[in-house]
Amino acid sequence: MESTQLLGVLLFGAIGGGLKYIDEAFDEGVFSREVAVLLAPLVVGLWIALSTMDGTSATILLAILAGVAVCGKVDNKVFQGGALALVAGLWLSGKLQVLWLPFAALTFLGVLDEKGNDYVDGHEAPKVLQFFFLHRFSMKVGCMALYGASYLAWYHVVGFLAFDTAYDAVGTLGARVALKRGIRSEGQEREDAPEALPGLAN
Repeated sequence: MESTQLLGVLLFGAIGGGLKYIDEAFDEGVFSREVAVLLAPLVVGLWIALSTMDGTSATILLAILAGVAVCGKVDNKVFQGGALALVAGLWLSGKLQVLWLPFAALTFLGVLDEKGNDYVDGHEAPKVLQFFFLHRFSMKVGCMALYGASYLAWYHVVGFLAFDTAYDAVGTLGARVALKRGIRSEGQEREDAPEALPGLAN
């Protein structure tokens, strides 16, 4: 792996972890909101840097944002301000390049993941289906299919997996912190924990 490819993967991971920290701080009250406010500009800056370095990475990140926005999940002022700053920064940079077919496919799959996640949260569903949507498997499968069709390089798939792994890891940490503070029940902590494999939760 070349140094620029490794940097891209690391930036994907940093962005995913940062977004989840902010989400947990404002939606669940688990982490410090003051830290989240300071972290938001850094996440935006890393996102812009990665997007201007590589159009394919920009396509993946924008598809994630678009899927969340379509589902109405940009639902607090920090996320809304960050999204506006991000779009403005990318536009003003003049370096944004988007692959429209992969963008459309990944946005659709991102919406499917969000809607599927909402469904399994509110309905009885098989453990496998819960696991599938909790962990964005629609987008994972989509990235791998796009790699197979030569739209994405292998390190872009690794980058997306790094984004998701960091996002899940911070979510797991947040669930455990919330459990200790009594913010969530033990059952909720098990549901939120990314490493809880299907059929293994008590």
